[in-house]
Amino acid sequence: MSSKIAASNLSLRQLRAFLAVAQESSMTRAADKLHLTPSALSMLVRGMEDDLGARLFDRTTRRLVLTEAGQQFLPTVQQVFAQLEAGIASLQNTQHVKAGRLRVAASPLLASALFPKVIASFRLHNPQVKVALLDEPVASLPELVRRGEVDMAVCTASIDTSDLLATPVYTDKLMVVCPSAHRLAQQREVEWQDLLDEPLILMRHGSGLRVLVDKAFAKWNKHIQPAYEVSQVATALGLVSEGEGISVLPSYAISRAQTLSQTTAVTTVDLVSPSVSREIVALTKEGAEMTPAALMFVEQFKKHAGAGLF
Repeated sequence: MSSKIAASNLSLRQLRAFLAVAQESSMTRAADKLHLTPSALSMLVRGMEDDLGARLFDRTTRRLVLTEAGQQFLPTVQQVFAQLEAGIASLQNTQHVKAGRLRVAASPLLASALFPKVIASFRLHNPQVKVALLDEPVASLPELVRRGEVDMAVCTASIDTSDLLATPVYTDKLMVVCPSAHRLAQQREVEWQDLLDEPLILMRHGSGLRVLVDKAFAKWNKHIQPAYEVSQVATALGLVSEGEGISVLPSYAISRAQTLSQTTAVTTVDLVSPSVSREIVALTKEGAEMTPAALMFVEQFKKHAGAGLF
């Protein structure tokens, strides 16, 4: 009988028996581990040796030790079981995702600008998963995770979340948005200094976005008096489109709002010197593994952000 034919006769039960004896160096202990009698285990190992045409163990005074052939074969058997366990875990995770639910939270801006496309894509691949989305103030998001009311919360990394696990999912940059007829609209990039004398439409004090903007302007020690202070990105874009000023907004929010309104009245320009970005993270409980559904949602998030679809 050829070695290929002999190998095909090996059973998973024999491989498990061989691995247990190799790990325990004892037929008795290995039999207990597998809930078999020592004689039954011995028969499995002998049958395996017969099929392979090689002795796998030598018996010493107190223990069983692998022969040279056994040592050569052991890594292969370990790999077989590692791959088998990985395959089973993957299958179980997939089944869990299909029958599960996912509870996510985000700030109203993130929820409206980023989540619709991600949720739609996620649901397309996982139609059995029920997604619950909470759009809540940024300050309340960590506590929702701590109390277990959501599986994860997506927010900027600037808030205090030292007791939670923060997984980076997206990096967003601040950009200038101005009327298409504005002089800055024709430039490839704009410096913060170029905005000092412009009528600015900014988010209200207290928002994370306003903190970043004020910090960038602080370099020139000039008090910024905005033309308008608003709470919603859509309001800022509306004012910009009517020629009431220019604004500094996250690129994803601008893109999403423009898509919804189909407006061509505004233009976005890269903002540099300095270039300011915000890291967006998925918050989960420290030490707790993400659910399979949450992991797949994060992957969808990264996929769409990386493709520049926001």
